[in-house]
Amino acid sequence: MSTEHPAPIGIIGGTGLETFPELTILESRLVKTPYGPPSEALWFAEYQGVPIVFLPRHGMVHQHAPHRIPYKANVFALKAVGVKTIISTCIVGSLKKKIAPGAFVLPDQFVHFTHGRDDGGDERVFIHLPMAEPFCQALRQEARTALLNEGATVYGQGTIVVIQGPRFSTKAESQFFIRNRWDVVNMTQYPECYFARELGLCYATIASVTDWDVGVGKTLSMDPSNMDQVLAIFRRNVQVTRTTVLRLIERLGSFRCGCAQHLIAEYYKQ
Repeated sequence: MSTEHPAPIGIIGGTGLETFPELTILESRLVKTPYGPPSEALWFAEYQGVPIVFLPRHGMVHQHAPHRIPYKANVFALKAVGVKTIISTCIVGSLKKKIAPGAFVLPDQFVHFTHGRDDGGDERVFIHLPMAEPFCQALRQEARTALLNEGATVYGQGTIVVIQGPRFSTKAESQFFIRNRWDVVNMTQYPECYFARELGLCYATIASVTDWDVGVGKTLSMDPSNMDQVLAIFRRNVQVTRTTVLRLIERLGSFRCGCAQHLIAEYYKQ
């Protein structure tokens, strides 16, 4: 599928980034895919002269719960209009005392405990794709640099646990994750990052820490009594994330990696 507004950079906005008023919108279009419609119409836009495509993961009014997001359609739609690199954002809870609310993590690994999600690849020509490195290292490094330039506390790698949602973890579940020395917990990274890899797209996510998960034993967890504090951290982190994404767009105008495409090419050589 071609477009009159080609853009190799795709932005998948997580919670808090359903809109991007800083962008100059050129076109809004709902792209058809073999897997149904994506979460929302794609925005073909520009920032500082750099063309991008923006898609809110949950939809413009947060209408898609984590376990109901059309992940396959979202990534396929971005690929179909020429996107080669995806920057995504997400909200996470910390599984480690040292990773405090307000910090950012750039995951390099995932472990998923989801079920019932459409996480199969192309059923007609399936591949046993290696998933040792699910996130693009070069893109993560670019994001780390941009976050540090904003004065953020950044952890340049980590394992993100993906739970089914929309409920949060029980204390027992959280403590299980902690015993395995995983770093943060989230509901939306899988199968999004996998589909990006399978379609040959470089992918990285900026994970914003808003609280400690319930098993950590810290007071600032996702509890009704803490919501004012958590929301204050969330709002600050959303602004840092927004500014970081804009700086990344400027930096990625000439970004070339192709690690995911190389992975697929090597697979088909076998």
